[in-house]
Amino acid sequence: MSTKRIVALVVGCVLILPAIGMLLAGGALAVGYATQRNDDGYFDVTIDQLQTPTAAITGEDVKFAADPGSPDWLIDAIDLDVRLRATALDSEQEIFIGIARQRDLDRYLADVAHDRVIRIVGTTPVYRQQGTEVAAIAEPTEQDFWVARAAGSGTQELDWSATGGRWAAVVMNADGTPGITASMTIGAKSGLIAPLAVFLTLLGVVLTAGAVVLIVYGAAGARRRPGSEDAIVSPDKPQPGTPLPPPETSVPEADSQRVEVSR
Repeated sequence: MSTKRIVALVVGCVLILPAIGMLLAGGALAVGYATQRNDDGYFDVTIDQLQTPTAAITGEDVKFAADPGSPDWLIDAIDLDVRLRATALDSEQEIFIGIARQRDLDRYLADVAHDRVIRIVGTTPVYRQQGTEVAAIAEPTEQDFWVARAAGSGTQELDWSATGGRWAAVVMNADGTPGITASMTIGAKSGLIAPLAVFLTLLGVVLTAGAVVLIVYGAAGARRRPGSEDAIVSPDKPQPGTPLPPPETSVPEADSQRVEVSR
């Protein structure tokens, strides 16, 4: 087997696994994008019940940040939109939902107890209480640090386009009193998902095809047929299909001398 065939076989074997991985990832992303979104294009997570005796329920320390030295357009390219929808389970209670910078919300809630959602198991949130004093707080509708907010009776909804920074979301009673019971739906959509799915799928197809070609080319060198350019031919052994030379005839020496005498 020639060196170039060995190199082709090795490169093909190394390339085949990540190529198939890209192909499967792109396909899975495309299927999820096509089947798991709602009518408005959002991927939704529904929490059936948010409940706390404190003044607020928060989802904190959500970071949208590029690595140091990375251009700001990387965050903008994600094109992430967030939708929060909350409904007070007490029909007589007005609900408030808002998004603010983490430092501003920390300062606002510093003196009262509130529950922080640290994870969601299925549709059930797991809380960690911060602060100890369960008390009312200044009405959130009177604060001016919110980047997105909605308040009122019934179902309230806000939309927010994510930008770089550390952010937090909060659910409260609109009057700032403690004791919250609500249901909530969190939705997100990104303009990057569809192009990314297409890119991964096409790149996976191209790389997989290239890897297969390299493997086939390299493996073909391991099987040599007689008569190929790299085959070793013995000079003493005739090749198949070569006509045999006619048998040589010789005259015995005694007979040849007898002929000469007679002449």
